[in-house]
Amino acid sequence: MTLLCLAAIWLAGFGLVRWLFPQPLGWSLHNLWLFSLAIGAGAGIASSVYFLVLILAGPSLAVLAAAMGAFVAIALALGWLGRRNSARLDWAEGPAVPGYLKYLFFAAAILAVVMFLSAVLYNPHGEEGAWSIWNLRARFLFRAGPLWRLAFSSDLNWSHLDYPLLLPGLVALCWKFSGGDSTAAPVAIALLFALGVVGVLICTVAALRGRILALLAGMLLLGTASFAPLAASLYGDVPLSFYIVSTIALLCLQERYPEDPRFAALAGLMAGFGAWTRNEGVAFVAAILVARIFVLLRSRERAARFRQLLWMLAGMAAPLAILVTFKLRLAPPSQLLSLPAATVLKNASDFGRWVTLIEGLLLALFNFGRFLIPIVVLLGLYWYLVRFRPDPRDRPALATAWIALAITLAAQLIFDVLYEPDLPLEIGTSFERILLQLWPAALLAFFLASGPLQSAAPERKTKAVGKAAKPKPTKSGRGVAEAR
Repeated sequence: MTLLCLAAIWLAGFGLVRWLFPQPLGWSLHNLWLFSLAIGAGAGIASSVYFLVLILAGPSLAVLAAAMGAFVAIALALGWLGRRNSARLDWAEGPAVPGYLKYLFFAAAILAVVMFLSAVLYNPHGEEGAWSIWNLRARFLFRAGPLWRLAFSSDLNWSHLDYPLLLPGLVALCWKFSGGDSTAAPVAIALLFALGVVGVLICTVAALRGRILALLAGMLLLGTASFAPLAASLYGDVPLSFYIVSTIALLCLQERYPEDPRFAALAGLMAGFGAWTRNEGVAFVAAILVARIFVLLRSRERAARFRQLLWMLAGMAAPLAILVTFKLRLAPPSQLLSLPAATVLKNASDFGRWVTLIEGLLLALFNFGRFLIPIVVLLGLYWYLVRFRPDPRDRPALATAWIALAITLAAQLIFDVLYEPDLPLEIGTSFERILLQLWPAALLAFFLASGPLQSAAPERKTKAVGKAAKPKPTKSGRGVAEAR
């Protein structure tokens, strides 16, 4: 029953995004991109519906079933009736993919799956944060019945009562329909979000920069040693990374289709769901708005960009309204934010804390992903060999991405300096997770800025008989580029 519930939510999300970007059904890059986005769209709306039912009608299974049934039916109907007049994502032109690169990608994918399954089989309840925060909240919502508000009792202050409810609400929703709180629901949700992150990254890079860079980006993400284990830990970090990379990806595509505001609207929805996932998502919402305003002010087409900004704000409106309702009606203030002002000022003026922060960040960057060669060195070497030559159309999107990611990271680091009582412990336990939240979006921006890869192939020798043989034309997007 859990799998049927998640399948219905996924298909409903697909119906919604296909309504926005309809194309004929079938195997295509466009539909693979839609299926990847559908994971987060369906999960965010289903969790929001569950929360609204709890607030308005309590834990009534009948009301919840009616609301979810209406959501699934409407979403599927919209997807079926969508007009075929939207932009279509297709493979960007480029050289053929070498066979060895395909094998390396599939090896990285298989290794990531094995790591995920091994971690889940060894620890099906996830790491400590999963059963003490995320799934604990879901079990209260599922088991407490009319007393579900006790999930936010002050006796549980140690479990971060102010964390948003997208993930706990989605898990509790699956348990509600399946009739039991098995570990299958959080594990399946974690796997879907991990697949969605990889799918959105690969599809977007493939549409904008070609197959080779798409496989390289996907291989680096799957080869990040901590990616699959973090997904299997059942935390909210991978779901948040999904919403961050989806927002950035949609805004990158918006630059290629400036007259179609649906990209900006869906980007706003994804950013809003990111805020409904973790508190760090709120910082990302503020960061993406600052980045878009910066791009707007430096653009010559301010009217068009202002219209896109309004569509993005419209997409954010519903999830942010749900988040505000949760914060005002249920969630207590964060304990960290209740620190005395004198303590915050003391932390801010403590030079040693800033040194500790910088040292911890540099160490986390060099150890990130546990690659044989530090990833910052590997990407620096790649830049030296290929250099950055982005398409002029992508420059506003790249500015948006790097500004938003930098502000989001800076906000989280400054928060740690000001409010964390044990900064070394926070650095050791959370810095890699913070970087992983931003890593897929950073890979997207990096390869979007990358210069084109070119490959050389030996020319086919032909015997001249009277006249030189004419070379056969190659298909668009499959030709072999000249050697540099």
